[in-house]
Amino acid sequence: MSKKLSPLSSRGKKIKPSQKRTERIYSQLTQEEMAIFETLCREAGVQKGVYIRAAILSSEKSLSKPVPEINREIWSDLARLSANLNQYQKAINSGIATSYPPGMLESVKELVAQLRSDLISVDES
Repeated sequence: MSKKLSPLSSRGKKIKPSQKRTERIYSQLTQEEMAIFETLCREAGVQKGVYIRAAILSSEKSLSKPVPEINREIWSDLARLSANLNQYQKAINSGIATSYPPGMLESVKELVAQLRSDLISVDES
């Protein structure tokens, strides 16, 4: 037995054809995942469908994009380079090394830190 959809919304307003929700998504969850989902919906005070739509259409994206492997490798190499720069800076500060201007090393260290940060938060848009 099929139930005909009402042309009125739950608030009694006429629904435009372009606003009718006709597409469905399906997902399977473990009992634990479902309990978490239901708790989130209850805490937000909304139905499951409303919660899912809000999560999908939200401008705030909570899932981060995976960092490409090459970026991870470079980030690791830069971590070693940064450690070496710290050792050079310590040698300069203690008077053991004097061949490099201290300001230059600090500048390079800041550039390395910025590059490492950029590699982790890569944006492919």
